[in-house]
Amino acid sequence: MYPDPAYIKALFKKHANGSITPGETAELIAFLQQGDQEALLPLPDELEDLPAPAMDTAATARVFQQLSVITAPAPSPVRRRTLIRRIAAVSAAAAAVAAAVILLYHPAQPKPLLAAVSTGYGSMKTVTLPDGTVVTLNANSMLQYDSAGWQPGAREVWVNGQAFFDVAPDAAGKFMVHAGDQLTVQVLGTRFHVAARPKGIQVVLNSGKVKINSNAQTLVLQPGEMASYRPGDGELSRQNADTLQLTSWKDNQKVFRDVPLKEIADFIEEQFGAEVTFDAPQLSQLQFTGTTPANDLDVLLNILTKSLDIRIDKHNNQVMIMLAR
Repeated sequence: MYPDPAYIKALFKKHANGSITPGETAELIAFLQQGDQEALLPLPDELEDLPAPAMDTAATARVFQQLSVITAPAPSPVRRRTLIRRIAAVSAAAAAVAAAVILLYHPAQPKPLLAAVSTGYGSMKTVTLPDGTVVTLNANSMLQYDSAGWQPGAREVWVNGQAFFDVAPDAAGKFMVHAGDQLTVQVLGTRFHVAARPKGIQVVLNSGKVKINSNAQTLVLQPGEMASYRPGDGELSRQNADTLQLTSWKDNQKVFRDVPLKEIADFIEEQFGAEVTFDAPQLSQLQFTGTTPANDLDVLLNILTKSLDIRIDKHNNQVMIMLAR
């Protein structure tokens, strides 16, 4: 089934302006990997309004190499030339598309990232890193690391979204996790959770010890504690944490304990890409306690309906929560 060309164009535009989510990035990667999709790529005149990142000759050459790999496993020379000519027809548009494709696999970071793992909405993945560290990625998340430069004393990963780490001990060096652009988590051997979302960053420690750095602020967490960072004021704070509730998703469950529907609506948006609205303001303050599947929106909504005095209408990616009649 072919995707909607308008939707693909929108994903390219969101990637170019930096507003794309990890879940949408995963969709764009999947589209590019399908092959035989040149007809659905945005036309040059459709991309004229995209920002045109500065790209040198080497970068342009790299993107054409990437395109020849990810758009078809074994493309014919004629088809490859056709695809390249189409993308290169307008220089500014070509730069935008090229930059988008390059950044899917090599995002701008302090060092080249040669491996990236993404999850779409409503899905999870488990990744084993070269040192044996096991990472569980929640939905709408991305993990990046330098597989070529991975070695004792140089273990670094970058996370956008939610990930649970079971870090392999290494006496020769530490393990560094970069959460968004604001926090760095320094680890020895431990189990912890990182959530790096636009609204804020959380680090929850299950066992071991972690040191968290943000600008001039530093915190050392003990098991059962959580660090929170608010982008608005740049404040890094420490709280006691309900580790079961905050990390239950890694076992494909979501535990809620006296959680307002407003926070559950935020979870639904991040986890499933659905927009939640309330037809009465007081509904957002209703509290729910229970356990639901982490990756099944329909079951979650059904449980909420039966547990609270509400009705829920779901249509595509729109969810309306209403007072029961």
